[in-house]
Amino acid sequence: MTELSREDISDIRGTLALFSHAFDNKDLDGLGRVFAEDGVLELTKGAGRVVRGLRAIGEFAVGLGPEAPDHQTLDTHVFLDGDGVVRARSRYLAILPDGSVHNGDYLDELRHTGEGWRIGKRVSIPRYPR
Repeated sequence: MTELSREDISDIRGTLALFSHAFDNKDLDGLGRVFAEDGVLELTKGAGRVVRGLRAIGEFAVGLGPEAPDHQTLDTHVFLDGDGVVRARSRYLAILPDGSVHNGDYLDELRHTGEGWRIGKRVSIPRYPR
């Protein structure tokens, strides 16, 4: 790919916006509209964790239980890197059950599938608290 159309960027932003709704509501069908079947979710907080595959990402979301953070995705920048990989960088806010907030960045690699744009890899990097 050499260029992203306005429609591509709009569709990618829609995919990324859907993440918070699907993940926080444990909507497994919705997660299938966000992540590729072989998608990877890498969490860098603490010791870190890598979750591989759509099914495992869904199980991870469900396993967080009702006290899981409530995510907000903000300020997304979509771009094509020098190697032709479609990437996005977004800020996130996560509201914790006690009302405190932590935030960070999502670094995404995306690809177009037969069903639309999907995240192939997401790296979540916290900022505060560290």
